[in-house]
Amino acid sequence: MAAATIGDVARKAQVSTATVSRVLAGHGRARPETRDRVFEAARELGYRPSGVARSLRQRATRTLGLIVTDIENPFFPQLVRAVEDAARDLGYAILLCNAADDPEREAGYLDLLVDRWVDGVVIAASSLGGRHREWLADAQLPIVLVNSTDPEIGLSSIASDNRAGGALAARHLAELGHERFGLITAPPRNMDGPDRLAGAREALSAAGIDGDRVVVATHDASVVGGERAATEILDREPRVTALVAYNDLMAIGAMRAVRAAGLRIPLDVSVIGFDNVDMATYVDPPLTTVAQATSQMGHWAVTQLASELADRATARAAGGAQPSAPGDGRANHVILPVWIEVRGSTGPAPH
Repeated sequence: MAAATIGDVARKAQVSTATVSRVLAGHGRARPETRDRVFEAARELGYRPSGVARSLRQRATRTLGLIVTDIENPFFPQLVRAVEDAARDLGYAILLCNAADDPEREAGYLDLLVDRWVDGVVIAASSLGGRHREWLADAQLPIVLVNSTDPEIGLSSIASDNRAGGALAARHLAELGHERFGLITAPPRNMDGPDRLAGAREALSAAGIDGDRVVVATHDASVVGGERAATEILDREPRVTALVAYNDLMAIGAMRAVRAAGLRIPLDVSVIGFDNVDMATYVDPPLTTVAQATSQMGHWAVTQLASELADRATARAAGGAQPSAPGDGRANHVILPVWIEVRGSTGPAPH
C-alpha cells in the first residue's frame, strides 16, 4: 500500500494542501474545526511529513557533522558525548565521521557532509585544519574547530591552553624534586604537540633544569608509541626519573616501558599524561594527568555553530547577503584553562 501524501490528507480533510502544510507545521492561523479535520485525516491515513521535503523548504536539515581524529582514542568519545548532548538540547542530530588520521578519508568526509546538506560541521581533528586549509577557507557552511585553532582561516575555534598544560606537567614533577626528564611528544602533524613540548621546556628551564638533563623522543600518539618513546629515553639516559607524555595514551604506554625496564612507578620513575581520559583512573597506579574541560569544549562548539546558523537565517530572512566563506569577521576564539589531576603515578624523586 502506497504511503499517504499531503494531497490525500487535503482531500480527506476537504482543505487545500497549503492549509495541511501550515497546520501540521504549526504555522499560520486556522479555525479549530479545520485543524481538527486535518489532524484527524493525517492520523487515519498514517501520514508522516517528509523530512527531506521539509528540509528543502526550510533550507535546514537540523543535522550537524562531527569529524574526529580517531575514535579509538578515548579522549574523542568523551568529546563526542559532549557534542551530542549539546546538539540534542538544541534539536540537532549528529552525523559522526571518524577520520582515522587519514588525509584522503578526511577530504572524503568533508565533501560527504556537504553532499548530505548538514547545517554545519564541528571538526575535532587538529591535523585536519593544516592539511585541508584551502578547503576550509572556502567552505560554504559554518565550521567550528575543537581542540585546535587556525586564525588564518577565520573559523571559530575552542582549544585548551596546551602550552600552559605542558608547563604545569613539568613544573609538578620539578617541584617533587625530579631533575632528569624524558619528554614524550607526538609527530608534527599533531598541532598541539609543539605547544605542550614548548611549555614543558620553559617550565624546566625556569626550574634551573638545563637541556643536558632533558631527553626528547617522538612517536605516534598511541599506547605503543608511548611505550617505544619511553624505552628509547630510558635506553639513552637510564638516570631519567620523570616522564612527561603528550597524552594519556602515550603515558600509559610509557608506564609499560618503565615496568619492562624493572623500575617502579612512582618510586623510581614518575609519569604524567595529558587529557584526563576516563581510563586514566583505572590503570595501576592511577595516572596523574593534565585535565581538559572536554564537556565545555563540546557544548561551546555546538552553541557557537547554532549561533552562526541563526545569524545566517536572520540575514536570509532580511534579504541580506549570506557569507560565502569563513573569515567574515565574526569568528570567535576561546582558549580554556587546564589543571592537574594528581594521582598515584607521580611522587617525589628517588634519593
